[in-house]
Amino acid sequence: MSNERASDLARQCTELVRRGSDFSTLWFVLLESHTLVEGAPQQIVERDRRLLNIPLVTGEQLIFDADVREFRIQ
Repeated sequence: MSNERASDLARQCTELVRRGSDFSTLWFVLLESHTLVEGAPQQIVERDRRLLNIPLVTGEQLIFDADVREFRIQ
């Protein structure tokens, strides 16, 4: 398993999205085969916002909020 932490992955993804990458590209190029990613993204609703929830092998969730173009760990 990678020595990378989930918070590092969230930070890297946020930087890429803010530089212009869309989620689909990010998924296929980085996330789909990443050692921390355990499964496919699922859409969730939180406080009237639609988010993407990506399960991680650490038991955490990588959450993508397209409205603010940010990834966070939950």
